[in-house]
Amino acid sequence: MSTGCPRLTDEAAGAALAAGKVLLLATDTICGLHARADDAAALARLLALKGRRPEQPFLVLAASVEQALALCRTLPGRSRSVCTAAWPGPFTFILPAVDGLADLVCDRERGTVAVRVPGRADLCRLIALAGGAVASTSANATGQPPLANLEEAVAAFGGRVDGWWPGGEGAVAGTAASEARPSALVDLTVQPPRVLRPGPVALPEGA
Repeated sequence: MSTGCPRLTDEAAGAALAAGKVLLLATDTICGLHARADDAAALARLLALKGRRPEQPFLVLAASVEQALALCRTLPGRSRSVCTAAWPGPFTFILPAVDGLADLVCDRERGTVAVRVPGRADLCRLIALAGGAVASTSANATGQPPLANLEEAVAAFGGRVDGWWPGGEGAVAGTAASEARPSALVDLTVQPPRVLRPGPVALPEGA
């Protein structure tokens, strides 16, 4: 990919995210635009890249179930069981947010945050290297289809981001856009849980 946008190693990508950079990352679902979830300036860049309204918060990727649950207020036993059964995996859960999260990752009106623990160990390691949870959004302008193929995403955004990370074997770097699907989006603040967007696989039994 000759866009002038550098391909980054795990360590370089983690350091870049920790320093407030915006990167294109391969994931276990679709590739996307990413930045540290607690960096207001980086989140503002994400917002501008997407052409998105600030009322639409970004989802957050966590390196572990423990890190994900630390972003949330105390959960009822049933909701916590769903999270621990489904993570790591392609499931984004809307949960009650703790105080102090950045505006662009928190729905202030509802007091919620959308969180996922990816099903890729290499991506979880990268998030750990970044030193904190990472805001994530699909690689496309708002209203356009996601660019699931990382090569297409780099061609579209490479001049406006600080680098790209291909992930290890099994990441979606080369996946055709017609084959990749975003994660399921499930609201766990209501009972029964409300599926807002089906994902690539069903919730595991017991979730």
